[in-house]
Amino acid sequence: MNKHLEEVFNILLPELGKYGIDYWVYGGVSIAAYAGRFIRRNKDVDVFVKNIDFEKAKLILENLCIQNTFELIYKLPKNSNSKPKIDIKIKGRERMSVIPVYQENNVIEFKYPEGNEEYPRQILEKVERNISGYIFFTPPDEYIKNIFIKHIKARPDKKIRENFQIDAKAVLNQNELKMLEWQID
Repeated sequence: MNKHLEEVFNILLPELGKYGIDYWVYGGVSIAAYAGRFIRRNKDVDVFVKNIDFEKAKLILENLCIQNTFELIYKLPKNSNSKPKIDIKIKGRERMSVIPVYQENNVIEFKYPEGNEEYPRQILEKVERNISGYIFFTPPDEYIKNIFIKHIKARPDKKIRENFQIDAKAVLNQNELKMLEWQID
């Protein structure tokens, strides 16, 4: 499962680490990390880096894309309340996205079109994961869960998607599902 993400785990993420870029996997693959195994097919790997490392990460990824015939798409911020984004396509399909997070004092901020999210600096603690032989870093489990809950609150329309229901079963307890007014069979 998720063999199509092999280049992300074996080429892209290790190279970021090799050049001193701290990164954290979040989203669906981090849910798998929380569960300790892949629980579904993930279409891509979502990654965040500190904003001070974002441009360096972009240069590293651009070079890797040239060397490996991957396609890098750089999306500029649309307004002051949004962020730049890097999407990497491998064999014509998006396989990795990278966004910056912003640190001010002890607060880490994610910028989203639906609104910004703030977390304590502890979200930047790196937890090494090994799933199916793929080694990568995520935030601590509590922040994987918090990011997921905040995302569902901001985008309740995603509750009907099967992949979000699978993820919810992996990380949310009955009280959390009830709080989100989410019934899953």
